[in-house]
Amino acid sequence: MRSILRLLLGVVLLAAAAGIAWRCELGEPAVEAPAELALGRAARSVAIGVTDGRAGLREVTAAVVQGEARTALPPAAYPGDLLRGGPIAGPVQVELRLDARELGLREGEAALELEARDWSWAGWLRGNRTALRIPLRVDLAPPRVAAETGLSYAARGGTGAVAYTLAEPVARDGVEVAGAFFPGFPYPGSAGGPDAPRSGRRVALFAIARDAPADPKIQVVAEDAAGNRTAVSWPLVFQERRFAEERIDLPPRFLEQKVPELAGEVGVDGGEPVAVFQEINTRVRAENEKRVREIVSRTEGAPLWTGPFVQWANSQVTSRFAEHRTYFVGDAQVSEAIHYGYDLATLAGAEVTASNAGRVLYAAPLGIYGNCVVLDHGLGLASLYAHLSSMAVAEGDQVAKGAVLGRSGATGLAGGDHLHFAILVHGTYVEPKEWWDPKWVREKVESQLGPTAVAGQGG
Repeated sequence: MRSILRLLLGVVLLAAAAGIAWRCELGEPAVEAPAELALGRAARSVAIGVTDGRAGLREVTAAVVQGEARTALPPAAYPGDLLRGGPIAGPVQVELRLDARELGLREGEAALELEARDWSWAGWLRGNRTALRIPLRVDLAPPRVAAETGLSYAARGGTGAVAYTLAEPVARDGVEVAGAFFPGFPYPGSAGGPDAPRSGRRVALFAIARDAPADPKIQVVAEDAAGNRTAVSWPLVFQERRFAEERIDLPPRFLEQKVPELAGEVGVDGGEPVAVFQEINTRVRAENEKRVREIVSRTEGAPLWTGPFVQWANSQVTSRFAEHRTYFVGDAQVSEAIHYGYDLATLAGAEVTASNAGRVLYAAPLGIYGNCVVLDHGLGLASLYAHLSSMAVAEGDQVAKGAVLGRSGATGLAGGDHLHFAILVHGTYVEPKEWWDPKWVREKVESQLGPTAVAGQGG
């Protein structure tokens, strides 16, 4: 009998020891946080990820330390008790609000101290502890920016260029047009050499979208790593413009032959031709435009083009930039779209040439655009060539002005053999006619890039 009691007692003691060992587990909470932080004049939130897989999270505390001053932030506490632990293992995200003014911080170095504890019995029932100290740089001075460009003009649907100087490195700089951002690049030639402009000089191409608000705010902006922001204007005259309204009557042959053919290529289920056309002209078009913006985002940080762009040789304009098209079947309106380019026509199957020097970003089918070639010309400038019957270049090729890209055709959403030509600035379609004008290119763009900016580049 005593042997049985001793055995039972031993089992109980082992179980108790195992339970205590389990509750005293030594696994510390895992904390994911930035390696370093910067704080400017504006308040910011910092996301901290915390995980504890056994005892459960107990609390997360934080404090900002600068010199001898230490300011605690509101803690995050989680339910649980020492007997059962906590139900929250994580991961959880803790949002810490940092405000230099409220925290009484001065410009200079500080630190964010973090501590996470769990419901373990370790540490004399205080739980396992993970502590981090994150360097915090307090920068209360906004970046200094000076616009160099004098009086200039830019039209709705058009392009502009501006040169400016930064007094210090920043995290982001460029031009904002009614909230749309167009990044800046090092001023051509500023990398070095005896004739290089002073460091900090920048240039940006920007676009005023067709649908921009009336009298849009256009400014050079700079934002540093701490979130401080500066915006400056320069004497820019905005020119309003109206765009054409066009009625497009869809013929039976187009609906019965072209639409079903394209539907199969773009993955639209067959059905009533008008309904299929509507889906292609809305959903598929939107998907294709998103893809175009992704393609042209891969731009070079220096100009690749030389002089004015060239309209396709011997071509006639059949549709112009930014027309609002309304599509009809008989008397019924069935769809609408904006035509962001020029339709150019010449002999069927004619050679399509590069309007300027650049690098091939894309050469493949692209939905409504059919066989499509996209060229990068640097500084966010790109050109697009659509509806080709064949392509003679591949992604990555460097092409000279006038190089053959392929032959014209009627692939994609095209009713006949022609070239759809478009120009984009950082994903925003702009008026190609400006870039075809030698005087406009010289006075509006090259004047901001310096006398040697585009000379001899691009091939």
